[in-house]
Amino acid sequence: MKQHLVLIHGWGVNRHIFDDFRRRLPEHWHSFAPNLLGHGDEPCVGDFTVARAAERIASQIAPQSVVLGWSLGGLVALHLAAHYADKVRGLILCSSFAKLLAEPDYPAGLTQSALHKMIPLFEQDYRKFMRQFLELQLLHSPYRDEILHNVLPDVAKWGAPQALRGALAAVEQADFRAQLGQIRQPSLLIYGGKDAITPPCMGDYLQQHLPHAQIHKIDKAAHAPFLSHADEVVAIVQNWIE
Repeated sequence: MKQHLVLIHGWGVNRHIFDDFRRRLPEHWHSFAPNLLGHGDEPCVGDFTVARAAERIASQIAPQSVVLGWSLGGLVALHLAAHYADKVRGLILCSSFAKLLAEPDYPAGLTQSALHKMIPLFEQDYRKFMRQFLELQLLHSPYRDEILHNVLPDVAKWGAPQALRGALAAVEQADFRAQLGQIRQPSLLIYGGKDAITPPCMGDYLQQHLPHAQIHKIDKAAHAPFLSHADEVVAIVQNWIE
């Protein structure tokens, strides 16, 4: 059976963040990495919302795909699974969340996000500060230089995303907690033990509230396990899917 794997990137980057990861996937799989609205060369007319981003991707993907969403992409993947169920037969959430910021009834969230500090840096010199961001995610990878060589040029090619500010506002406003029980598809959760942006407790919350979820934590990974520990993530994903 041919596997259709859809890879949805996170905030501040574009589909090329998956270039190195896609090279490592089984040859008989079909992978597709779309750009979110207002990222890369994908325009965004009007405000960025998770619902609009999901609607756009739903129009691009095959039925019964396995959808992997990273960070913001995980919110879009959750929306796809809930509202376009025929498109999603399996859900993989990597370093993602149901809600980013904490509430009294949601201690798994962050008290504050450091992402706002990145906006003026990205707008000032996107390539320089994206490189710094990726280097932080690859601290524990022996293949850091190779991975940066493979992904940075095309990630940086388009400069700071058009929807940089709007997408971050959508991230901070999103609250998918009430809809988690509607997700009937099996779910795989992958988190880095050293992730300060979406700490593993966010994955624990998802595992507790998604009906059919299992979680894997990679101790030395940060916010991008599919980059820093790509072969391990491919093995986890392949074992789960096949």
